[in-house]
Amino acid sequence: MSSQRAVRSIEAQASAGRVPPRIGLWGNFGTGNLGNECTLRAAIGVFRSRLPGVQLTCICPHPDRAASDHGLAAIPMSERRGAGHSSGGAIPASLRKVRRVAVEPFDWWRTIRAARRLDALVVVGTGVLSDAGEGPLGLPYELFRWSLAAKACKRTLQLLSVGVEGIESRLARGFIGDALRRADYRSYRDRRSRDSLEAIGLARPDDPVYPDLAFGLSLPAPPVRASATQDRRCVAVGVYDYRNRGTGGGEEEVEYQGYLERIGGFVAWLLGRGHRVRVVIGDLTYDVPVCRDLRAWLEARDVVLDEGRFCDAPAATFEQLVEQLSGVDLLVASRYHNLVLGLMLLKPVLSISYEGKNDALMAEMGLADYCQPIDRLDVVRLREQFEALERNASELVRPVAQRLAVYRELLDEQYERALGQTGAIPAALVRGL
Repeated sequence: MSSQRAVRSIEAQASAGRVPPRIGLWGNFGTGNLGNECTLRAAIGVFRSRLPGVQLTCICPHPDRAASDHGLAAIPMSERRGAGHSSGGAIPASLRKVRRVAVEPFDWWRTIRAARRLDALVVVGTGVLSDAGEGPLGLPYELFRWSLAAKACKRTLQLLSVGVEGIESRLARGFIGDALRRADYRSYRDRRSRDSLEAIGLARPDDPVYPDLAFGLSLPAPPVRASATQDRRCVAVGVYDYRNRGTGGGEEEVEYQGYLERIGGFVAWLLGRGHRVRVVIGDLTYDVPVCRDLRAWLEARDVVLDEGRFCDAPAATFEQLVEQLSGVDLLVASRYHNLVLGLMLLKPVLSISYEGKNDALMAEMGLADYCQPIDRLDVVRLREQFEALERNASELVRPVAQRLAVYRELLDEQYERALGQTGAIPAALVRGL
């Protein structure tokens, strides 16, 4: 069947409601990372609006949580990443290895079985192209297995606005490179991601770059706020699980304590100037303990934490995070998607960057002067940057609003390109053709 005939047939069947496509949304979801969850929510909205009747299944480490939060079917990425994955730390390493070997054949069988029930597998943004944290047998291997299964079953494979956050091992490069080569469509969320992959032979210079999918999220209009004087503004300060909170001891603990001193000192300075401070997180698992550590640091130094001027109750969902950010005047953050949400809410933002993706985003928004690396955080300079952010807030927001409009147009273009709204819809999206 020709491409044009396929499109007409697909459109006719879809409009009649007879052939709803079955799409698997693959990613590191349900884990408590609020940025990942807002990315997934943005993609769900687009797929449901552009493909009426679409049957969506989330493929992720914690499917129960993802299904509850987003109202869609969900299945585990693998047996070891099912409901009991989070408790794996209580099992000796040797037994975990034995268990993994034992369940691996079942994981392959279950993955192929799941792939056969889909029409397309879509990797939904986020920084999944990385072996940080879990090593090559974490997400790189999972991506390899699912992409291989999808193509073995002749299903469409797409990677939309994916990010790179460091690929150290040769094995991880092999897994990720195999998935990228098999993809029917692939794009990166910034030029930095594409360029880093091109440098190791895994991307081409003509591979498309599109904004992070979360920029397509529909956010509620921020509440109308009474104008705040310069010394009574509400400032959101994001915390980050720097050096794993120093749990490794030694140098890690020293560096984490140094981070707490710098962030705590900055918060105390804000309070001393009369500002109100709202502490925000980006990850339920990793950042909530940092909130407690920050409060303990401030209390140990007799910083007055009046309820009306200091709040550190963490958001439980990304919707709550959006609500918290809507109510502030300025944002100082480390988590990437906290910056994304702050920009979308047209808040003047300052980045304490833990990864190059933050700097790339801030530069795209014309905010390169409002960044610092977390490893070399200079509090004196941070204060100076914050004061400049206060002075220039109104003029900084205007170009951000213009850039956001461009981002939405680019994301519309990508979805039309990937989903075939203006061209050939991938044949695997429709059964029976």
